[in-house]
Amino acid sequence: MNKICFGCGVKLQTSCKDNPGYVPASKIDDSIYCMRCFRMIHYGENKQVNTPKEVKEIINKINKDVRFCIFLVDFLNINDEVIKVFKSIKREKMLVINKCELIPKHVSREKVRLFLKKHYDISDVVKLKGGTTSHGAKSILSFLEKEGIREAYILGMTNSGKSTLINDLINICSASVAKTTVNNKANTTLDFIRVKINDKLTLIDSPGVVLDNYLNHEVSGKNIVAYSMNMKECETVGLLDNAYFFKFDKQSPITFYTNHDSKKAIKKYFRAAPDLINTIEINHDNVDIIVHGIGFITVKKAVNVTTNVDKKYIEIRPSMFGGYNE
Repeated sequence: MNKICFGCGVKLQTSCKDNPGYVPASKIDDSIYCMRCFRMIHYGENKQVNTPKEVKEIINKINKDVRFCIFLVDFLNINDEVIKVFKSIKREKMLVINKCELIPKHVSREKVRLFLKKHYDISDVVKLKGGTTSHGAKSILSFLEKEGIREAYILGMTNSGKSTLINDLINICSASVAKTTVNNKANTTLDFIRVKINDKLTLIDSPGVVLDNYLNHEVSGKNIVAYSMNMKECETVGLLDNAYFFKFDKQSPITFYTNHDSKKAIKKYFRAAPDLINTIEINHDNVDIIVHGIGFITVKKAVNVTTNVDKKYIEIRPSMFGGYNE
């Protein structure tokens, strides 16, 4: 009987240590994790395997099925491309916005939820989840129970918290099953994994969705952080060891939301950086500049912003925390 790793979903094998699913031959009978996932869980190692399934392959498999789908995205990565993938799922589905712990306390989560439904024209159920705790997971479980959903896919952007949600539900239900691997590396889950939460619910963890038009950087922190500062005329902010620059032509308070929590993630300069060839015209107060793969910058005032980031990685929307009327 072929065994799969409960952490990443890959078939366990003993022949090649460098390939996914490897387990020493002496341990194959007792193993529920491959060596990669075992070392992630017990030693904190982060060995990344760059073999994600194609987005179309994942979606096609789900669309041929009749099961419910729960699609996760963290609130850093909500953008047109991700919503396009979500809408390509033709089965009954739910959108879960994860890692919402940094939504400002004065902002109603319900208003954020309704804004996202309206702005992205989403008719499906949308729920907000709080991050590393089980906040929000109970609401998702209650919905599944109320609707009589016994099996559901867990799908979403890579590193969006799919395995964390499954583990939260395992904890809530006190299920006696092994937990899936939680890691801040992309592509932790490499294949589909069936997880029986209890007699009434089975979840199918899916490989993370990886999009091409994303700036790819290793995440330096597990949780979303927010950097707030007041930009003055012609001041520049540098991101990620000055890989990317944004210069502001007028005064405006900004808040930058990202997974990168190192001291080098953001640095402010009182001069312009070179090679800022792209101009972003912001004609309204309270706007989000979305930088695919990095996060988003909430800009409080109408300004012009010049940057060295290619415009294909940038989107503009009203701030989800209180934007202008569309």
